[in-house]
Amino acid sequence: MKDALKEAWKAFQTAREELERYRIEGDQMVLRNAAEKGWLAVNKAVEALLKAHGVEAGTYKEKRDQLVKLGFETLRDRFAAREKLLHIDCFYDGMCDEEFVSRELAKVEEMLREIESLIESSVRHARTRV
Repeated sequence: MKDALKEAWKAFQTAREELERYRIEGDQMVLRNAAEKGWLAVNKAVEALLKAHGVEAGTYKEKRDQLVKLGFETLRDRFAAREKLLHIDCFYDGMCDEEFVSRELAKVEEMLREIESLIESSVRHARTRV
């Protein structure tokens, strides 16, 4: 669980670094890679949250379904939005610019902080039940 969250933050930091590199070099592939690292960060954070709740999910669909089962429907919507916007539209289709990626990465950071808090709450709750 902690490893996945640590990996999420590392991916986010790499996304920020790649965005800065894009600003210097102007290479569209670097911008697309920044978006993909942002998506990876969200994916790993959700993986960590699910593990904190004792759930393993391999596919994106399984992760979305499990988020709903755990009562995190809004988080599921945001997860799906980052998948579509960062992973599909920007990384695969190249439909993004610097402003778009910058805005999306701000949303990624917000999600990581929220998920980190949810995991901490889950761990505290589990300790009090023992």
